[in-house]
Amino acid sequence: MIFKALITLRHTKTKMPIFSCFDVETTSLDAKKGQVIEIAIVKINSEGDLLDEWTTLVGPTPIDIGRPDIHGIKSSWLDTAPHFKQIAGDISERFDGTIPVAHNAPFDCSFIREEWNRASLGDLHLEAFDTLPLAKELGYPGRLSDLSDALDIQLSNAHEALADTHALASVLIKLLKSSQKIVDSPIFQPSLFKPEASGLFEHRPRS
Repeated sequence: MIFKALITLRHTKTKMPIFSCFDVETTSLDAKKGQVIEIAIVKINSEGDLLDEWTTLVGPTPIDIGRPDIHGIKSSWLDTAPHFKQIAGDISERFDGTIPVAHNAPFDCSFIREEWNRASLGDLHLEAFDTLPLAKELGYPGRLSDLSDALDIQLSNAHEALADTHALASVLIKLLKSSQKIVDSPIFQPSLFKPEASGLFEHRPRS
């Protein structure tokens, strides 16, 4: 079930929204052919205050890792990473009651929905507010790294899910404040028979 929320950054007597900004790194541009190999979720309020962050690599190790020159992930890193089905409950728990946000949302949402289907977890009603069309509407570049530069937001490790998601969170707040846009966006509600959170995760190795 999806509820609609009218959101504005003006102070009101109503409870301020919580945003769950998220990003996935994948082996392909096609959700039917590729898989999620990393995901991050950064939860903020409408003032941009950090409430929670979570990230994990995602197994199993694919036959084709895709473009490691872009996402920087090595196949060996995924050997011990939890599989999507094991972290599905953790994703649902973090989205629960918040407004999911992504940059080029159809791409990220399609991969999560496809992984959900492969894991035979039932229906997933996932929609996300998309910062990409809002950025273009305001005359900013579409690529997240270029957009971050234009808004003077630090993005030191592009295509690392957590770094991209932190940048996205800052982008969201700046774009909403600049546009004074009223966002009609769905609040995520988990399915009745939602998977349990496992608490499993595997981070990128740090040199």
